[in-house]
Amino acid sequence: MPETYTEARPGFQGSETSYFEVTVYRHGDDPVVLTPAEELPIKGRRPQDVQPSLISASTSKALGPAAGVFSFQMKPSKATGALFDQLMDDDWVDLVIYRHGQPWHVMRGLTDEIRRSRTVGGTGATSEIYTVTGRDFGKIWEITPVWFSPYANDIVSQAIANKVFQARPEVLGDPGTAVQAYLKKFLEELAGQKGPNWEPPPGMPNVEAGSFLNSVVFKVAAPYFQNKPARQAFNPGFMVPQGTLWSLAQQFSDPTFTELYVDLLPDGDPFSGRISAGDALTPNDTQMAVVLRDKPFPVVDAALTQRLGYTPQWDKVPVLNIPRQQIVTSDLGRGGLERFNAYFVAAVVHQELMNANALNLIAPLMDRKSLTRHGLRRMDVQLSQVPDASNLNFVEMAENHRRLLKDWYVLNPYMLSGSINLGIGRPDAKVGCRARIPTSEIGQEETYYIEQVGHTWSFGTSVKTSLGVTRGWRGDDDNYAENLKKESDKYVVPLILPDEDLGIGTA
Repeated sequence: MPETYTEARPGFQGSETSYFEVTVYRHGDDPVVLTPAEELPIKGRRPQDVQPSLISASTSKALGPAAGVFSFQMKPSKATGALFDQLMDDDWVDLVIYRHGQPWHVMRGLTDEIRRSRTVGGTGATSEIYTVTGRDFGKIWEITPVWFSPYANDIVSQAIANKVFQARPEVLGDPGTAVQAYLKKFLEELAGQKGPNWEPPPGMPNVEAGSFLNSVVFKVAAPYFQNKPARQAFNPGFMVPQGTLWSLAQQFSDPTFTELYVDLLPDGDPFSGRISAGDALTPNDTQMAVVLRDKPFPVVDAALTQRLGYTPQWDKVPVLNIPRQQIVTSDLGRGGLERFNAYFVAAVVHQELMNANALNLIAPLMDRKSLTRHGLRRMDVQLSQVPDASNLNFVEMAENHRRLLKDWYVLNPYMLSGSINLGIGRPDAKVGCRARIPTSEIGQEETYYIEQVGHTWSFGTSVKTSLGVTRGWRGDDDNYAENLKKESDKYVVPLILPDEDLGIGTA
């Protein structure tokens, strides 16, 4: 593999050897493309090599979309022949970044498309480049539809009907239970009915032979998702799911208050200390994981931390130290569009409960002084959840949700967001982690929340990493908590105006 040297610049930290390694796993039983059921490493160096030669690769992963994306380009070797006869859509792929000889498994997914580009030079020499694109394993839920058909009872209809109409408590349970019902139990039922089961090819590291779902860990309960306040999906009386498994899982995950995503993680743990430590992670060290967790942002409201027992998770989120010398460019800013000073949460209630609770349910949390400076900046949320059977208190649930929103977003106008582009590869960076940029002054570092990670590499250069970041704070965590408490304490629930002030009952 090529050894590259980073161009000297102020604060230069030394040379770096980094590159991508791609391995394709094939089923080998396609009726047209007859390939062996074995892995195909893309690591050739010369035309006569057995394997093709990798000339570029990239990955991109973000919070929100079901699947990350990848792309790689390669030149065929004489031994492998035409790559159209070697690869198929939905072949599985592992992408590993090597840095100073240490591997980081950054993405596992399935191919979508393979394209060939031919160029004929002035001497008549022909050059071929193949480009393969695909998505990580979240693609499986992203493209699996929920649908009913009397002509497919053995594949979809019976399986889905059983889950929807006979297992209502699961799909209408708390967000963690509902997510697992859609993303795991639905696929299990499909496989049991001789439907699609997304059987992985043989030879993949850390994968149970023939079982995709048994190779995925689901982190959808405490300590990741606390279910505080305790809630469950609203039952509309008659539900016919439409869309894909991922869209339904996301809908019932209570997305305003949680994060739902998939990634490759050590032991499947998004809070693993191995991420902060920057440990090298081979394909045998990572697991495909589905994560549902409370948004991990700081919370200081005593009504939540003491009365409700809500545990903030900001200190559990892995932190990556990024020296300023590694940053080539950054584009960061803040603005008033992210400012809120009144938080409204509308709860779903049954009609018979509306009259007694209406005024309390629509009560806002407001900062009166901010209103005089910035006008009314509303954050309105319509809940898709109701209290669970243990505490059918709609007013209390709406109040707790208002307080969560307030603590999460009250410092928005002071936070930076944007992009940070690094001059080196940081394969240890994961979405849902924090990036800390230290300074020589104590307490003056900058900390960001990572919502997007991209890696790019081409032959002759080193890997470069780019980060999409939000919630940037200039100062340490103690300073953040101190300012959050100061702003959070300003919020009150306004008094209800008497009827005469509203003009009710007057002539």
